[in-house]
Amino acid sequence: MSSVDDPIARVASGYDKVGDEYFKYYRTDPSEVVTRYEDLFIDQVTAGGSVLELGCGNGLPTAARLHEKFELTGVDFSAGQIERARQNVPGPTFIHADMTKLEFSEASFGGFAALYSVIHVPREFHGDLFRSIYAWLKPGGIFMTTLNSSEDSGNYIDDWFGAPMFWSGFDVDTSRQMITDTGFETISDRVEVSDDPNSDHEKEIHLWVVARKPQ
Repeated sequence: MSSVDDPIARVASGYDKVGDEYFKYYRTDPSEVVTRYEDLFIDQVTAGGSVLELGCGNGLPTAARLHEKFELTGVDFSAGQIERARQNVPGPTFIHADMTKLEFSEASFGGFAALYSVIHVPREFHGDLFRSIYAWLKPGGIFMTTLNSSEDSGNYIDDWFGAPMFWSGFDVDTSRQMITDTGFETISDRVEVSDDPNSDHEKEIHLWVVARKPQ
């Protein structure tokens, strides 16, 4: 299957090509929303524990912050982004992989952060991914993620910063129910509007979820 037809390959090759442009536009000066949820995650996860970031991108800003507090592993679809992360944030383990095909032992991590990454996974895989994260978390572990704020069975864009891209997701109520059905206890699940300082006041609207695996 070519990268044109395969959503995951499309995302990987897209970020290989335009990761720097994406970072300059959206992430060089993190929005208040991103910083607030990073703070909440850091406060909830046991200090010094093991954390995995799904969709770590170039490592900035989230991986860099998490590396200060935790034993960090970062995963990304894009080989180019992983190489950028290794340069920007020396020290953590960074893995080039498809997050839907990862394998870890049960109860391996104290926290999972997945900001702006699950939205790039075809939604038919979301349920299995949530169940895997639940299994990989230690009891009391924390899962933080950004999900769609509206229904999207699959959105293929041919020119996003000059590269093809893909997004997918469910409506807010469906995503909330999926998280709950997985077994998580919800700490926070709010639709947030993020006005990124460098993005010409473009609004990002997502469901932000912070949830706990019961003890």
